Amino acid sequence: MDYQIVKWFNGLANQNFYLDIFGIILAEFLIFSLPLIIILFYFFSDRKKGLFFLILKIIFSLIFAYSLNYLIGLIFLRPRPFVNHQEIYQLAKFFAKTTDYSFPSYHTTTAFVMSFMVLFDWRKFGTILLILSLLVGLGRIFVGVHYPMDILGGIVTSLLAVISINFIFKYFNIRKVK
Repeated sequence: MDYQIVKWFNGLANQNFYLDIFGIILAEFLIFSLPLIIILFYFFSDRKKGLFFLILKIIFSLIFAYSLNYLIGLIFLRPRPFVNHQEIYQLAKFFAKTTDYSFPSYHTTTAFVMSFMVLFDWRKFGTILLILSLLVGLGRIFVGVHYPMDILGGIVTSLLAVISINFIFKYFNIRKVK
């Protein structure tokens, strides 16, 4: 089923120039705008004082999540869809190498770490970021570099990392400046 979903999504690739551009933007570049969006929204809100603390927790969560992804990747050596299946078209060629494994998705992990961390602090804005993060994951499937389970793996590791870091900060009574 994992393969069938990739095949369906990726079957839309290389059919329409504008859809391909949109897919590449979602898969490769949306992730770079998320930190800027977070910083701007926090800076121009009444939550400005918590921005440094939020960034600090995101950084620690990313370190933890990337460590988890690395360990998981040592166990599950899953080639990317375009490597295993010749009919899968590799639309994005910037950050996906044939030598890299696909499980779990680091792009998705990164996007969801930021989104989950904001969600625990600012529910409405975090929900919007979750939607954008899901678009990153769907974009990665569309361009042929990840399976749906890779995306789900990235979501799970990011949630685990964010919950763990929030717990550690709470346990050691590390608080944001009021």
